[in-house]
Amino acid sequence: MDFLPHFPLRLDSMALFGLTLLLGLIGGEFAKRTRFLPIISGYIAIGFLVGPGGFNIVTNSVLNTAHIFVEISLSIILFELGRHLDFRWLERDKGLLGMAAAESAFTFISVFSLIYFMVGLPKLHALLAGTIAIATSPAVVMMIAYDLSSEGPVTRRTLILTSINNLFALILFTFLLPFIQHETPSLLIKLTQAAYQLSGSFILGTFMFLIAELIAYFIGKHKENQFILFVGLVMLTTNLSQLFNLSTMLSLFTLGIAARNFDKNHVLLEIDLSWLTRLFLIILFVITGVHLQLYGLLPFMSAILLFILIRSLAKTAGIFLFAKTSNLTLQQILAISLALTPMAGVAIGMSNLLVAFNPDFGHRLLLIITGVVAILNIIGPVATQFAFVKTNEALAEDSIK
Repeated sequence: MDFLPHFPLRLDSMALFGLTLLLGLIGGEFAKRTRFLPIISGYIAIGFLVGPGGFNIVTNSVLNTAHIFVEISLSIILFELGRHLDFRWLERDKGLLGMAAAESAFTFISVFSLIYFMVGLPKLHALLAGTIAIATSPAVVMMIAYDLSSEGPVTRRTLILTSINNLFALILFTFLLPFIQHETPSLLIKLTQAAYQLSGSFILGTFMFLIAELIAYFIGKHKENQFILFVGLVMLTTNLSQLFNLSTMLSLFTLGIAARNFDKNHVLLEIDLSWLTRLFLIILFVITGVHLQLYGLLPFMSAILLFILIRSLAKTAGIFLFAKTSNLTLQQILAISLALTPMAGVAIGMSNLLVAFNPDFGHRLLLIITGVVAILNIIGPVATQFAFVKTNEALAEDSIK
């Protein structure tokens, strides 16, 4: 009777992963119907409920299955983020680059000071904390802007500031990463490794852009073909950066920037990857919810809350400093500051790299970063949605009023 099902029935990892994804989709719809929660909050909540913090449905095999999809989602997000960095906007808005530099610098210095002088962690830990704090979550900002069909000065500046502060963060992080490895090579070797990873990542991203142009000349301006071209390039760049021990995040970001700004002959089309990006974003945020852990953070709660407060004030100060140059009202200043609140995918990616590079590095630092990301995963999407809605830039018919 082998043709009959065997009881008790057991779902394999792929089936559980599919079930988790479907539940995430339903959770997002529930959040949307609350009229005040962003869809992302529903994805994260479902992930938390099916993870170890809830009903513990998700097993390690499910997480292993999801890992490849999470990696793909981060790759596409970083490429898309690079494409949002339009140099023409920087020429048009003279204060925007200064604003990005100021909010990033203030955030770095403030969080570094907190972790080094008040928490008492070593200098390298504090430098990395300041670096990770710079980056706003591109996944949250992009998805909420897409869901709300948000368009206007606040949305555009938020996307560009997110692009630039992630670029600054990735450059600093790539430079600092060789300094945390197990061995203790000389300072010259560490600097050489940092220079290799930085220059190599920029070169790889630029080289892949040139390959994209050559292929685009051959296949022509057909959306279907160029869609496959971009997806293939993102996957290939991800693998090549790992093969040559370069920064995957920085290589993909460079590819996106080049595709936006250096295509002088306009052979590359503006391909809409939003529906594909959305699929992987759902996976990313559900899995983020699975990993959302709040227990064990109580001893570090004061440091975590101070981290969030100082980061928010620093970004607001940087925006305020150049607000007059960019002709921003007080409401727009506060809205952009709120919209820059989220920390998620890139911060998690950086933290995972720290563990991969040196599993013994900075347990206290990683707990603080984990706590900050956990809390901002809850309040960050709400803050970004509130900013876009209250400035009347949410154009979707069913957006929150």
